[in-house]
Amino acid sequence: MKITKWLWLALAMVVLAGCSSVDDVTEHQDEIAGLEHLPIGAEGRVFKLSQFTPTEVQDIQYALSTRGLYWTAAQTPAYINSQQCPVEVYAHRGHYNYPENSESGILMGALGGFDGVEIDVMLTRDGYWVVHHDSRTGRATGRYDGKRFKMSRIHGDEWNSLVVRDKDGHLTDERAPYVIDALKRWASSYQPGQQLNIEIKEDADIVELSYLLKMARSTLPSGSYFFSSMEFDVLKHMRELDKQVYLGYVWEPHPTSIAQAKRTARKAVRSDPLYQKYQRQLNWVSDYEARKRSRSKSTKYSAKTVRSALGANSGLHVDIRSFVGASTIYTRSKQAGLKRVATYTINGSEYHQKQLVALKKMRRNLPDEVIMDTSKFEICHQLNPQLASKKSAYQPTTEYGRAIMRLPSDANFLRLEEQVMYLADNHYLSAAGDVRSVSQRSTAKTVQRTTTKTTSTKSATMIFIPQDEELSLESKPINIEVPK
Repeated sequence: MKITKWLWLALAMVVLAGCSSVDDVTEHQDEIAGLEHLPIGAEGRVFKLSQFTPTEVQDIQYALSTRGLYWTAAQTPAYINSQQCPVEVYAHRGHYNYPENSESGILMGALGGFDGVEIDVMLTRDGYWVVHHDSRTGRATGRYDGKRFKMSRIHGDEWNSLVVRDKDGHLTDERAPYVIDALKRWASSYQPGQQLNIEIKEDADIVELSYLLKMARSTLPSGSYFFSSMEFDVLKHMRELDKQVYLGYVWEPHPTSIAQAKRTARKAVRSDPLYQKYQRQLNWVSDYEARKRSRSKSTKYSAKTVRSALGANSGLHVDIRSFVGASTIYTRSKQAGLKRVATYTINGSEYHQKQLVALKKMRRNLPDEVIMDTSKFEICHQLNPQLASKKSAYQPTTEYGRAIMRLPSDANFLRLEEQVMYLADNHYLSAAGDVRSVSQRSTAKTVQRTTTKTTSTKSATMIFIPQDEELSLESKPINIEVPK
């Protein structure tokens, strides 16, 4: 790929990042020497956005490389060989640190070490395809005069007046994108093997869908995108239009997930900060119930029905709660001939991750793909911390490099500033969120192995389903392990 394309992309990224109110954006700099072995998208490879100096960036990247990792321009760790992870991870509505369903979120999702990016698309009243999730504007998009619109009534000229909000809810200077904008952004930034998941939130007819497909075909190479939808008829129309493209049928959430989200809503409305924090789930519940009321009944089609109607290049996208509760859903889908099974949640990314970790402990099948509001590294690191073990030696030159080389494999590699502080006292922050002693790790491992050996055969082979748990609305406590 020509370097001129990436220089243009770097400049575009800086502009977009500035528009999304990211505080730590600095001016564009030339490529930092010695990072050519890292993937395009690595911090300092063609662009530099972090608060670290070029010397620190180089040292951090060298130290992370000894663990098979690198630091992305989106300010998150990623695997140099992303295929090591047991699941593929798609950035839910773009990179989680950037405005959802925005061009900057799509760009950083492409550069952030993900396998793909998921976006939501809808129609304006006058037939324009736009990138938006909710039934109303105001949460993820807005205007400076505060005016809101119903998506079923909004026109293109009104859509032109909207900008996206950052993760704190503040309006940015980045305009709300049309689908063609999102497709062009993906075309200029995706890496080989990555795919854009275009989730159709509209009960569109075959003419409207043909226009959407035409835009995708004219902008993106085959294999760099696919479609998904909760509307089964929409997918059947899309299959009539395109015999080859992958189609993902999205099951409605598990009833318990809806009930859990409602409980979250009742708690959150009592507190302004909590309401802002969980607005995504709250809006999803109201939108889902509105769609359900408009139907005569709620239907979840089986894997066999999906295979029969959509062909082999199709799959199921299901709530993680449904996936955990139905132990044979993965094998039945594969036996039916479906290509993949993906999971999502409306109960928070932490819940999704806990269920995946529980599945692995039970030695159950993991989904092929997960749609997450976190980095690929974070979930893969929980599933297999040993992927971050040191594979080679390196003599660091800065405190950050020294910290990375000293950290155990189960450490949190995102919070480098804090790790430097904790390591000074012979402790570190684990990926699980607690504070652990560096010197006591080997002792703890020995005790754990001994305990496992004394466990009876009966209890060791028991399979359990994790209980539904409340979505925590408070910050997590820090557990400090005191050396004996």
